[in-house]
Amino acid sequence: MPSSLIASTLEQTIRHYGEDANALTVAAKHHFSRPGKRTRAKLLFAASPLTKNSLALIHAAAAVELIHEASIVHDDIQDRTEYRRGNKTVWHKFGANTALLLGDHLVACAFKAIAEAPNVDSIRGALITTLSAAVSRAASGQHLQLTNHASGDFWSFYYDVAINKTGALIALPLQLAVLLESGQCASVTSAAQCGEQLGLAYQILDDLKPYATPDSLASHEDFVNGVITAPVAACNELFSRKDPIQSLIDHADRRALALRLCQRWLNEALMHARHSAAMLPEHCAVVVEAFIKQQLTTAPATTRQTDNFKPWRERQANSARVEAV
Repeated sequence: MPSSLIASTLEQTIRHYGEDANALTVAAKHHFSRPGKRTRAKLLFAASPLTKNSLALIHAAAAVELIHEASIVHDDIQDRTEYRRGNKTVWHKFGANTALLLGDHLVACAFKAIAEAPNVDSIRGALITTLSAAVSRAASGQHLQLTNHASGDFWSFYYDVAINKTGALIALPLQLAVLLESGQCASVTSAAQCGEQLGLAYQILDDLKPYATPDSLASHEDFVNGVITAPVAACNELFSRKDPIQSLIDHADRRALALRLCQRWLNEALMHARHSAAMLPEHCAVVVEAFIKQQLTTAPATTRQTDNFKPWRERQANSARVEAV
């Protein structure tokens, strides 16, 4: 199926399920009026080049994206985010109750998409179990982050948040790809471990963005709210008797050492991701390597990506940039 047709069919499928929402239909249509980048769907498609059941693949990709959309709707309530993709967020336009219920509806839609996927009876149970585990882990990670209480060991706390909240939903398309390609559950664990480490690497990179302008750190929302980010965890690791927030704001030498430790953690996460990817089918390992170069490698801000549905098999590393997944 041509990539343009895959893209349009995916969007139709997502909206078919997501906007069939009865009393929540208006809020659902508002939310889907500005589609996201569909990064997880692209990862699933790229990791499934041998799958002949294209309709099942699209249903699985729609399920992954519906879970992602649900997490966005719920996160916006908790983070009080007013705008996303240029539109008012659901909670800001319709209220927190509507946003909460719409997010729940989108989770249900993801499972319905898998339940109605054609010709996957032999692995449908595994697909549903894998999807369920990812949702539960992402919810656990989000809850842990909201507590923002590390009991002294900031790095362990941060690690648990990142591999669950972020990693579980990056691992999910790899896990579903393995099931759809081979029908074997043995590689699902390696796919999960690979995705967790990719999620950790992404989260570290995302946390480093504010440090491009260190003079504005004190006013950044993460510092105002005392969020335990990777640099905060690193500073706590290096200077356990010092306030990590103030150290990062006021002491350039401590900040530099903390960022260096973050870079080491990032490199280790990518190393572990590559190790787990080596346990997957060869084409999956190639896709993971290209994903790292495209999504987890910094590049000049002027670099831009071309949007298509085979984004990690044909690109070169020098076109990479970090962007929200």
